[in-house]
Order: sequence, then structure tokens, then C-alpha cells
Amino acid sequence: MYILKILYLLPALLLLSLTANAESWQLVRDEEVILDLLNNGEINLSKDVAKALSMKEGIMQIRRIGLRKGPLQIRAAFRDRVVNMIHSGDRYKYFDAFYNELAAYVISRYLGMNVIPITVMREIPLSSQGLKRSKNLNRGTLQIWIENSEVWHKLVQAKVDYPGDASIRKLQVSEIQAFDCIIGNVDRHAGNLLIDMNPRVENIDVPVDQQQTYRGKLWAIDHSRAFHNNRSVRNRFCKLDKLKVQAISLAFGKRLRNWQIDEVKTALIGAGLSAAELRKLNLAAIDARAQKLKKHFANEQANSNMRDEEFYSSGQWHKVW
Repeated sequence: MYILKILYLLPALLLLSLTANAESWQLVRDEEVILDLLNNGEINLSKDVAKALSMKEGIMQIRRIGLRKGPLQIRAAFRDRVVNMIHSGDRYKYFDAFYNELAAYVISRYLGMNVIPITVMREIPLSSQGLKRSKNLNRGTLQIWIENSEVWHKLVQAKVDYPGDASIRKLQVSEIQAFDCIIGNVDRHAGNLLIDMNPRVENIDVPVDQQQTYRGKLWAIDHSRAFHNNRSVRNRFCKLDKLKVQAISLAFGKRLRNWQIDEVKTALIGAGLSAAELRKLNLAAIDARAQKLKKHFANEQANSNMRDEEFYSSGQWHKVW
């Protein structure tokens, strides 16, 4: 009897062990506050906050640090590596680069999405390796650490159920796949999708216990292996035949219709990317893939004879914080 009870509780116990450290952190929901902390917050490298992830956990050697300003503190992932790679098999040329994460974030926001954790470019007094302070500034990207979340594949391994509506999860995955087609991401899997365990809300000015909450928001992370130079969208990484009715949200669909690569370029420059980094992103290839995706959804909608509100999903997950 006791063994059965333990087995029954095991998924919940595993979930608690996975998220226990994160639950002690205050959840900062306000986008402007998060941006201010990322851009201007004081660096905290104390042992209970900071962590240098090992090479085994990723070639980019992500380092988690703390950022505080006044009574608020968040944790963030710092990336500063660039590794020239050629993807074997498909021979796509891309740069496994820290600035890809910022580029993916900027393009996602241009498309009306709230699916990549807030990311900025910043120079911080951190050595090029480890968690040692430096007199020199080290340029890289800072991305807010999503507290009380877990990598999808770890929850699957722990046999922990998705906390929200499974149909909504499917819509989120589909939309991320469409976005990956545009940015040329060749490395999407359950290991770079986070499942958010926080009760997300649409209005941050209303207490959580006084409004309807949304659970199960997905966050897409790790876009270092994106922005290849191939302009095709018909490959094993982008399957257009799977992207049909409600594959993307209404906000995404409307922004895709009005896609302008010059506007995207301006947004990327404004976010802090250099001219050399822009060249590595292969803007012409991004534009070509976006135009093909735009044409694909235009044809799909025309064939469906559906209005926007029917053809596209609500994209509720983009509205919550």
C-alpha cells in the first residue's frame, strides 16, 4: 500500500525537485521592469544565484547571473560565444553565435509573438570564461531566466503532465515551428522548449488570485543554430504541409502579411547588432523564407475560404505575463 502511494506521488515529487530552486524567486512580470533590469541592473555573481553551465550542457557555455536594482532581482542567461559551424547532412552554413538569440527575439516581437524570453545586448564586467569579475567589459546577450519552468524533455522523462490544455500546447508548438521556418532554425527539439509552471495573467495590474490565469505557456530558447544561408523552406526542418488552419496566431498572421525586411533590419540594428553580425544572419535568406511562408499561408487561407478569426488561432499565450 505504501509503495503504491509513493509510486502515485512520484511525478509530483519529481516536479517539486525540478522546480524547487526556482519557486523561491519572485516572478517579475512587467516587461519594462525586466528590460530595465537586463540593461541596467547590478551584476550579482554570488554562489546562490550564479552558475556557469558546463560544456556538456551546451557548446555556447551559458552562464547564469543575477541582476538587481533596488528591491528587485532577476536571473539571466549570458552568452558570448561564436562557433563557426556547418550542419552535417544538409550542409547549411550558419554561425553558432550568441547574437542569434537576440536576433530571434527581435524578429519574434516584430511578428507579434511573445514566445522567446526577453533578450538584450549588453557589455558586462565579466571575464571571458567562468564567473569571475573583470575590469574589462565583455559583450554578449542577456536573456531573462524563466523561473519555475522546466525543459520539456525532463518533464516527459519524469512523467509529469503538461499543466495546461493539451490542444493549446499543440497550437503553440505549431506556431514555433512556423517561426523556425523563417529564422532557419535547424535545432528545435524538446530540449530547447521550456514549459512554464507559473500562473500567467493578461493584466499585471490585477492580483493573480483575482483573475483567470493561464498555465502551460511554452518558451522557445537556444536559437544559436539558426539563420543559415539556405533560402528554401521545404526541408526536414520546415514542413509546410503540416502548417495549415490555426498553425499560427492572428497576430503572427497579420504581421507576416506586412513583413518588410528593411523594418526587420532596422529593429535588429536598434537592438545592438553590428553590421558584421547582420551579415552573418543572412538577411536575404530570412526575407526569402518569410516571403515563401507568407505565400503559403495566403494560399492556405484562400483554399479554406475562412475569415482571419477562423483561420488563425487566438494566440492567447502571447498576451500573458
